[in-house]
Amino acid sequence: MSSIIEGYNYDVFISYRQKDNKGDKWVSKFVEALKTELEATFKEDVSVYFDENPHDRLQETHNVDKSLEGKLNCLVFIPVLSQTYCDPNSYAWQFEFMAFLGIAEKDRFGKDIKLRGGNVASRILPIRIHDLEPEDMKLYEKETGSVLRAMDFVFKTSTGVNRPLKANEDHPQDNLNKTFYADQINKVAHAIKEIILGMKVEPVTEGKEQNQIKIIPDEKTVGEKKPVISRHTSLEKNKILSTVAIVSFLIIAGILLYPKIFKRDKFEGIKDTEGKISIAVMPFENLTGDTTLNWFQRGISSLIINGLGSSSELALRDDQTMFEVMESMNEVFTAGISPSQAKKVAEKVRAETYISGSFQGTGGKYRILTKLVDTKSGDIICTNQVEGDLKSSEYLALTDSLCNKLKDYLEIRSLEQKADYDFRDVYPNSAEAYRYFIEGVNLILTSDYESAIKSLKKALEIDSTFTFASFYIAFAYNLWGGSQNFEQGVIWTQKAYRGKDRLPAKYQNWLGLWYAAFLGKNQQDIIRYCSLLEKSGIESRFLWFDLGTTYYSFLKMYDKAVEAFEKVEEISLERGSDWKYDRYYRYYCEALLLADKPEEALRISEKGLQINPNNTWMLDYQCSSNIMLGNTIAAEESISRLRSYVKNHNYPESTEEYAVGYSYLWGKDTITAEKHYRKAYNLDPDNLSRISNLSWILIRSGININEGLELAKKGLKINPDSNFLLWMKGLALHKSGKHEEALIFLKEANEKSFGYLKELKEDIKEVEQALASLKNN
Repeated sequence: MSSIIEGYNYDVFISYRQKDNKGDKWVSKFVEALKTELEATFKEDVSVYFDENPHDRLQETHNVDKSLEGKLNCLVFIPVLSQTYCDPNSYAWQFEFMAFLGIAEKDRFGKDIKLRGGNVASRILPIRIHDLEPEDMKLYEKETGSVLRAMDFVFKTSTGVNRPLKANEDHPQDNLNKTFYADQINKVAHAIKEIILGMKVEPVTEGKEQNQIKIIPDEKTVGEKKPVISRHTSLEKNKILSTVAIVSFLIIAGILLYPKIFKRDKFEGIKDTEGKISIAVMPFENLTGDTTLNWFQRGISSLIINGLGSSSELALRDDQTMFEVMESMNEVFTAGISPSQAKKVAEKVRAETYISGSFQGTGGKYRILTKLVDTKSGDIICTNQVEGDLKSSEYLALTDSLCNKLKDYLEIRSLEQKADYDFRDVYPNSAEAYRYFIEGVNLILTSDYESAIKSLKKALEIDSTFTFASFYIAFAYNLWGGSQNFEQGVIWTQKAYRGKDRLPAKYQNWLGLWYAAFLGKNQQDIIRYCSLLEKSGIESRFLWFDLGTTYYSFLKMYDKAVEAFEKVEEISLERGSDWKYDRYYRYYCEALLLADKPEEALRISEKGLQINPNNTWMLDYQCSSNIMLGNTIAAEESISRLRSYVKNHNYPESTEEYAVGYSYLWGKDTITAEKHYRKAYNLDPDNLSRISNLSWILIRSGININEGLELAKKGLKINPDSNFLLWMKGLALHKSGKHEEALIFLKEANEKSFGYLKELKEDIKEVEQALASLKNN
């Protein structure tokens, strides 16, 4: 055999354990179904290597490398992941899976391929037929260096059933995964096509190196603290950003994953002038051999037209129009027609797509098959099928089921145009669920979190497997704020994480980042997920915005944060317009100030004010930039503008003093910042925020540790569960030499925190080292 691409022997290699192909021969049936689907997907012949005979397997005494190198010289490697496949001692794992990894990493394309749409996909395309044990998933991810993203063929029920999905299920609705065999086969074929087409267009060179991103620890976060002076160091200034940055990340995160909903692929150009998907339904072909069912050739068409015609998202060509057009073309409306004829009919009725199909079977068991085709290109957009008895009243239920499947699929993809950007392959099973989902995300963007959560929960009630609904419920709770809502945010993040396998790979990594930041609280995991997302090829401004915020708020890697925010600017420049998203300019300015780049921060703050003159954060950072630059006159002018804005909007005087102090703090003038924080506190001494601000600056900078401790105690009487004030109390006790007592409060603060806090971890480590030093002495 030969491959579509010169230099390769096979297009697809199927790897599996022989014990998984016994009994009903599941793997063999899968391969046959895939081959059939590939024939309908590719114009060329696709070569598939599949060794079905266990007696022909290579023995370990043979020269495995030489025997297999020809067969493993393939474009796409498909491992069938079962409960037994991920076994380092097995033949399939050692001599096929690991061998292909080694070959792919060295060949001209590499293991990962950039697809035509810009995303990156692995040449390893796993098929999962059982839920895997955690250790199996870890082994797979360890060897591949990426999160497991498999095509699922798992039939799973609430009663504990966990088996391979059958082509003809007895009770398909019992499957918790809500997947259908034919749909999954179709997805596998199209995934193979995307990978191979990506290899065809990707420029390659011999010995191509894979890009490696190295994470370099930020030097500004290590070293000794300097004595208190009027203009403090980056280290002293940056300590406040642990809490500020965590809150910032929580605020952003819900908005973050609303990148360009849907990449414009097969559905681009199939809408009419009113924005609806236009469809012509052709007569179906009778393949049963039973002429008494000929009436159903037109009957199915009529039922589909009527069933889909009620949708506001679709434009169906009516029955009579189809009949008249076909009659004028000398076509018979009661018989199946060829693709070339169907194309002409669809063009005649000005339909951008058409539905054609057939029905087959006997003895009360019949199958109706449909395909939706792009009229212009001839590409098959989707296929579907239903099974039942056409010779009973059940035929109505069958066609209703078919219409519902088609309607949901088409409406969901029509609704994509009404959202702002691109979630590819994240659709739910129900169009109604998707409507509520879009409504919920849009409400998040307007800061109406309570209503957003209600809409998202409705989406989840309709489709319990819709992981993205859970994901955004977590976002909304985090954005809403308050300890009770943050707690709910953590709960919903966990729920979403349990269903992460139902997300596309790039969003699995994004969810993994959230989980690592808010639940795992592991710095290395956060870095790992950031690296994976950087290499994902996603050109979403929200993604790079999220990465920038993560780098500065969680990891304190300010140069990396600036690079990520600069990437947002690059994407905006390519798209011909600035991003009109206020929080982006805010966090970009913060990263620049932390990276000691006040000139750039001034530029971005000015741009942010052009986008929105009422963005008070930009007034703050404009002040901060001028303070850092030593531009006294410009700083005074900026502060005057800031004070005027606060007064004109009837904020209390304590807020005005806090805002000015905040500007000096980001300008790294801690002494002046403390004076304004003190004024704000004196004006409103029972305000928990004023207490916390002054306590922090007194303790962290060492201005007055005892006063800061008393303020922390006062604040804890108002809110005993404040992890921030517990942190400040512990820090003050540590600086006062009471290390054992300090460690108790710091650890309690860490347990109560809703995310990874690098400074808090460092403070705990510093106290532990102080205690160890005392013991050694």
